[in-house]
Formats: sequence, structure tokens, C-alpha cells
Amino acid sequence: MPTVPHVVLRKFVYDIYRAAGGTMEDAKIVSDHVVDSNLAGHDSHGVINAPNYIGGMQGGPAADKLEIVRESAAATVINANGALGMVAARRAMELAVEKAKTCTIGAVGLHRCGHAGRMGEYPPIAAAAGMIGIVLLNGGGRFMHPHGGTSRRLPPNPIAISVPRKNGAPLLLDMTLSVVAGGKLLVQTARGEQIPEGWMIDAEGNPITDAAAFRERPEDTAVMPLGGFQFGHKGFGLGVMIDAIAGGLSWAGCSRETPTRGASGIVMFAINIDNFIDLSDYEQEIEHLA
Repeated sequence: MPTVPHVVLRKFVYDIYRAAGGTMEDAKIVSDHVVDSNLAGHDSHGVINAPNYIGGMQGGPAADKLEIVRESAAATVINANGALGMVAARRAMELAVEKAKTCTIGAVGLHRCGHAGRMGEYPPIAAAAGMIGIVLLNGGGRFMHPHGGTSRRLPPNPIAISVPRKNGAPLLLDMTLSVVAGGKLLVQTARGEQIPEGWMIDAEGNPITDAAAFRERPEDTAVMPLGGFQFGHKGFGLGVMIDAIAGGLSWAGCSRETPTRGASGIVMFAINIDNFIDLSDYEQEIEHLA
């Protein structure tokens, strides 16, 4: 497999988006996101997905499509009207940070939003401002089965959290509540590689190692919840609650066959640390963990 310098790849993807009608800002945000995902080791959210965002580059700046449908001092709900998810999500976290400066906690919900890529991109925006950032999403396609079941019922419903520290980059957790993200199964398929037992099962509960079955057999395969055969109730249970928060608060709707507004709702939280404890003291405590 060839190795391409990230600077070259970044410009290549950026130029594609600009040629497709994207603004300089939108093209840069999305091209940086996909290339940075590869650099972070998440090929599932990297340039393999770059063609999927070409259509979203049309129609003017993505930020101009964002419509506030409800707002208070601490919270905002935004109809993204199909805008590029990576642009909308960045704006949402930036807005949550601004609200947290005066209200201690700022929260922003997004619905009808384009694919926002890797959720771990957004909490560090809050951490860089001396806050705790939290992102919840009820999206990614319904392919996770309930603990003890075999049918596809929930999306992977990722959660991402970032906290600032005194020395070094912020701590970051970015994980799905399924044992593996759907994109990673597509990467395995593209590479022609098998998957380990414990990632997917068939309708009889038997392990599947053929990654292509994820896309080719949606009716009788499902991805396991985090925790697997023995402890999957924990992953699925947390996935249900993330769905309740992200789907419910964002107006996107909770996961079902025909969600209220398409599901894939995102909720961003920013927590102002200084209103609880001096930021320097908090960051020192995080150093004890790190």
C-alpha cells in the first residue's frame, strides 16, 4: 500500500472540494478532518469517506444553512438543513463554549445534519478553552443488536469526552457503544480482510468473520454491543441512554425504522471548569491521571 505525505493528501482533497463548489472554509474544515482522522489511526473516518462529502460542498457556505429553532441562555437547538456535518458540529461546540462562559454549562443540539465524521474532533474545542467537552450522537446506521438478541436495533451511538490537562494535549475518549464502528467493517471489506470473532453475529447468534456480510446481509447480521456475549448489556444499555439524550434533545428523534427527523442527532455540552474549581487546580488533578 503506497504511503502519501499528509500535506500532499490534504491539498488533494481540498482541491477536489473547491472544484466541487465548496468555499475555502468548508473545503479546509472537511479535508483537514478526513486527513487528520487517518493520522489519528481512524482510517474508517479518513479519506476513504472523502467522496461522500462532495455533494455537501454545493449551495454556498455550510454555516449559512444553520437555523436556530429554539434557544435559551444555556441551550440552543439547530436545524442544520443538511449542511456539512463537520462544519455544523464545529460551530455547535463553539456555541456551547460561548454559552458556558456565562451559564456554566452550554448545550447545543443538531438535527438534519450531514455526516459529522469522527466525534473525537469536537470535545477538544472545549478543552482548549479550559472546559470539559462532551459529544453524544444517535447515529451511524442501525446495526447493533440488543444484548441477548440478534436483530439490528440501534446505531453505534458514540460518545466523546475531552478534558484539559496541565502538560500536553487534552485527554480524549472517543468510542462507540458497539464493539466496532461500521466504518471499520467497511475498511476491512475494502482490504479483503476477515474480522475477529466477537464483532458480528448472524440471526442464530453465531459469530461471523466475513466483513462483507455487514453490507451484503443486513437482514440477518448485526454488530455486537460493547461488552460482547457476556457483558453486552452494559454497552447496549448505555447506547439506549445516549439515544434518549441525543435523539430526544436534538429534535432528530430517537432511533427507530422511521425516526421523527431522521435521527442522527448530535448534542454538544461544554462545562466551565472555573465555576467548579480553579482551572489550574483541575488541570493538575488530571496530570495525576495522565
